[in-house]
Amino acid sequence: MVGYWLLFTQFMVYDDEGYVLWSLHNYFESGGLYTTVYSQYGPFLFTFYDGLHRLFGLVFNNETGRLITLVYWIGASGLAGLFVWRQTRCGLAACGGMILTFGCLLIMINEPIHPGGLLAMLSAVGAVVGSILLERGQKRSFAALCGLIGATMLLTKINVGAFFLIAAGSWLAINGPLPKLSRASVWLCAIGSLLLPLWLMQRLWPTPWVAVFALSFSCAALSLVPVLQHQRQSLFGWLSWQYFIGTAAIVTEIVLGLTWWRGTSLAMLWHGVVAAPMQQPVAYAHPVNWPEAVSWLAIAMAGCAWWLQLRNWRWRAHLLAGLRLVVGGIFLFISSRSIENSLTFFSFQYGSVFAWLMAVPLHANARSPSLHARVWLAWVFIWQTLHAYPVAGSQMGWGAFLWVPLAVVGCFEALQFWAEKAGSWSRAVWSSGVLTLGLGCAATLWSLGYVSHQRYFIGQPIGLTGASDLRLSDDMTSLYRILNKNIRQHGDMLFSYPGMFSLNIWTELPTPTQANVTHWFSLLSETQQQEIIDQLENDEHPVLVVQSYLINYLVFKGYPPRSNLQRYLLQNFTPVFRVNTFEFWVKNDRTVAPLSVAELIQEETSAKLRLTTNAKGEIASIEIRGLFHPYSPVDHLTLSEHTAVSITQIDATNQSIGPEVIATAPTKLSGINRIEITLPPGRRLPKLEIIEVLLLNAKGEPLDALLFNE
Repeated sequence: MVGYWLLFTQFMVYDDEGYVLWSLHNYFESGGLYTTVYSQYGPFLFTFYDGLHRLFGLVFNNETGRLITLVYWIGASGLAGLFVWRQTRCGLAACGGMILTFGCLLIMINEPIHPGGLLAMLSAVGAVVGSILLERGQKRSFAALCGLIGATMLLTKINVGAFFLIAAGSWLAINGPLPKLSRASVWLCAIGSLLLPLWLMQRLWPTPWVAVFALSFSCAALSLVPVLQHQRQSLFGWLSWQYFIGTAAIVTEIVLGLTWWRGTSLAMLWHGVVAAPMQQPVAYAHPVNWPEAVSWLAIAMAGCAWWLQLRNWRWRAHLLAGLRLVVGGIFLFISSRSIENSLTFFSFQYGSVFAWLMAVPLHANARSPSLHARVWLAWVFIWQTLHAYPVAGSQMGWGAFLWVPLAVVGCFEALQFWAEKAGSWSRAVWSSGVLTLGLGCAATLWSLGYVSHQRYFIGQPIGLTGASDLRLSDDMTSLYRILNKNIRQHGDMLFSYPGMFSLNIWTELPTPTQANVTHWFSLLSETQQQEIIDQLENDEHPVLVVQSYLINYLVFKGYPPRSNLQRYLLQNFTPVFRVNTFEFWVKNDRTVAPLSVAELIQEETSAKLRLTTNAKGEIASIEIRGLFHPYSPVDHLTLSEHTAVSITQIDATNQSIGPEVIATAPTKLSGINRIEITLPPGRRLPKLEIIEVLLLNAKGEPLDALLFNE
């Protein structure tokens, strides 16, 4: 339930979720991926979900998107727990690995149905199921699995798939039957670990955060190279390569064939899968906030790894076991702040640095199938951390969560080592380890569970189409209801700036074209933007929702929105009202009534509240209260002969269509009405952004909730 509560109490204002959902909606209807339906993501995502839609009639909206994400979240966490179980045969350690991985993947709640959730699940399958096949010696099945996972990831997001295929291909080469070729592959891996991040990150080089990213990755990969060499086995001959390449080729042909059948040309497939993603660092990048210690730790760990490889030091196992428990202890210590994504940030910022530490055998000559499998997972993990370039948001969690099972297994082995050394104190060593792990898991569950429970049961269901059980903070719930109401009343086409396409799902209004993306001003071509302009120009009642905070944020980060479509919107649309940081705009020649919006009008000697509502029912009182739970009352006005409340019926264009009526008793409302209330002299209201106005019937039930126009 914790995952459900977390997913259904979070909605990010930048709405990448809506972008993916709306693209899927358009693809299901007409096909034409990359031709008419814009997407930054690969065709497997669309083919897979199109299959679910056709086979099971699954409707993709904000609720089903969250449920699918919950499956990925629990699935990836469960696979992590399975890996820990197979490595340790300890149920408590397995549960700990699953719970801590669940906490590390908390970032899933930010972007439900985003391809990152699917990619995390796929990488977990590739790493964990692959490790099981390695343990069992099923080399051809392992090669086929790597081809399958690599191709599906490549056709979902090309860079992430490429990282997995590089990890898998280099693993097959290093563990080949020819010693000379194997040694050459090890050296190629070392050289590639240095050169590939420089090539990948060249467009943003040498920005400081990019330089640290490249250094961290290269040191992590180089630290593991000696372990790859030491743990190598002569497993994969040419037949294994045929399984690897053949499976990847078959999957690629099926996915591309189905996409072509749904109306995408081969030229557009190349553009959508390969060419367009290469421009992403230019369009938008989000930096990693690297701690200062990361660079030095990365260099130190790489140096330590190579030093221990060249010298079989007597105290090697003691040093490694001690360092593991220190790192694991810090990781468990920060678990009390899991709700703040502490596990995610630690796993990404420090996980790759310490991956070698958790994967290397404590004893120099140790070799076993389980050690071999552990090194495989560590190798996949290190390459997947590159997922966070160039946008290090939720990608940090999707790319770094494999650190958790690796760390749990490494710390379990270290605890086992110290217990053997402790003699009669071994039980105390085990007890302290069990207690620490138990406290860390309990802290993670408490941090996530308490907050999510409070949010879910205090919040009200938003009640919008496709998101009925979504429960947000009170201000956002009221805001989205108000936007939904105004869009439905005043629009027959909806566009947003930046793109926020959950609004289209909730209001069931179309966008101008099927070329939709959040940052349309930098990602859509001039032709695509002109087609949107033409549709907006020809439509009689288009409406525009503007998110000013996001626009200001992009300007601050150095990505100011500039395009012909943006200029057209600024010249031809005008704002009607602003609530929070959302603005509702219509064409310049239109005037509309701002539904469920309150205004405070200051006059010379008094102040007046003006409320515009389409509430239906008998209004008996008006209440002003705090916007957030527990809703502290500010003022309560019962309609009577002693109150100064006037009601005027208006139309959708904000023009009066009836006489002004002084309400001296409960009054029945129908249609759209303007309600004006003269406040007593000297009456001052709190800050308008933290209060709301309720129209109540005789039973005290709300007929409408209004927020103030800012």
